[in-house]
Amino acid sequence: MSSQEILRDVPAEEVDQVTSDFQAIGATVTRTMQPNGMFTVTANFDGAVHLAPVATDSEAESLAILPSSPDAPLPPIAKSTDFADIAAEYRIYFDRCQVRPERAAAVQKQVARLLASAPRYRALGEKLGMPWHFIGIMHALEANMNFNGHLHNGDPLTARTIHVPAGRPQSGNPPFRWEDSARDALAMKGYVGQTDWSVARMLFRWEAFNGFGYRRRGLPSPYLWSFSPVYVKGRFVADHVFDPESVSKQCGAAVLLKMLQQDAMA
Repeated sequence: MSSQEILRDVPAEEVDQVTSDFQAIGATVTRTMQPNGMFTVTANFDGAVHLAPVATDSEAESLAILPSSPDAPLPPIAKSTDFADIAAEYRIYFDRCQVRPERAAAVQKQVARLLASAPRYRALGEKLGMPWHFIGIMHALEANMNFNGHLHNGDPLTARTIHVPAGRPQSGNPPFRWEDSARDALAMKGYVGQTDWSVARMLFRWEAFNGFGYRRRGLPSPYLWSFSPVYVKGRFVADHVFDPESVSKQCGAAVLLKMLQQDAMA
């Protein structure tokens, strides 16, 4: 099985980043210059090649808790951005992931908000072929679950996005429906139509959405691991500006997923 995403009118200054983002999630990319100087980027996803052997077929399976190995040492964060190289790392880190006790109440409040909005996330997820919690957790990280903000980055739906990625959605006119903008954000990264929604694959896609800047430094990303003992400090305080002493005050995606799992099993 294969799927394809086509992005048109990609500015020349953004085409390399768009290409890199698609390649990071396993796509074969072609770029064609348009008469107006912009580019059409075509990303092909070959399911037979890129689907992981741990693919999940149901929402229940993607929320199932796997056995943990508390005595196994955590591997160092690999600098590779190839899923095949780091899938096992994701699974080991997630198995060992726990909420910091002092953050447990705050995380539980966020999980309660996610569950309250689950019907809306699930309705979109069923149309796009992905678990509701993948969308909901991304919405928590990017827009604090505000349905008046773009899923891309939380910018107001009353205009196209201002911050990176700027100018989204490229089609349609503001104000945008949250569902339409969310579909654009997920399609932009090639997530629509994918069939592997294992925990490792979701963690990879969340990290790819936020960027691999932490991984390239050999550090656990707070986008995934903040509020767990896996993450201690260090974060990007602005685009391309890294502060090694700054500490994220936002709960990571992996921690939210782990708490959702525990609630599902309770």
